[in-house]
Amino acid sequence: MPFNDGAFAGQSKHLSIEAMHSPPHYDKARIAVRFDNTARRLIHMLKYQDQQHIAPQIAKFMLNSARDILPHTSSKLNGDSPDPVICPVPLFHWRYFVRRFNQADLLAINIAKLSGLDYFPKLVKRSKYTKTQVGLNRKDRRKNVKNAFTITPKWQKIAQNRPIIIVDDVITTGATVDEIAKCLKNAGLGPIYILAFAKVIQLKVI
Repeated sequence: MPFNDGAFAGQSKHLSIEAMHSPPHYDKARIAVRFDNTARRLIHMLKYQDQQHIAPQIAKFMLNSARDILPHTSSKLNGDSPDPVICPVPLFHWRYFVRRFNQADLLAINIAKLSGLDYFPKLVKRSKYTKTQVGLNRKDRRKNVKNAFTITPKWQKIAQNRPIIIVDDVITTGATVDEIAKCLKNAGLGPIYILAFAKVIQLKVI
């Protein structure tokens, strides 16, 4: 997974330890910042304090880290390749009802507006209720989201042969986005890119 964070932004040859140890189903992942105290405060403001006005600024940070997976102006003019579509990590309908909005969806809407790309909120559906990933280890996270997503046939047909950018707020182990990428690949879609605001970095002393 080429990893963009600060000094690494725009460079695509830095691979994370996770990607080298267990290659993901998605093709590329782009992250705006490391999940530190500042990123935590911003996400909590958006997710738990209903301060949705900060979503456009967070989306701008995310787009800045995703330049190499976004279409260039020359490519758009020449029609060299199909434009990517923007798709948020979906919430289960019950959780959406309780929370009233999906922060990944809010970021995806703003990214689509700022980039001019198509927004496909119904491409991926969360068809199975899963408990929160908070507090689970990597193995349990993967088990928790296994077979939790399905692809909507109508939108699958429209997304055929187009790159898909999956948007989320925070990546911890990547289990959720990887399960979505696997689901999309099994449906014959792709390439699949991941775009998130922050990534949890586990620092280990060896």
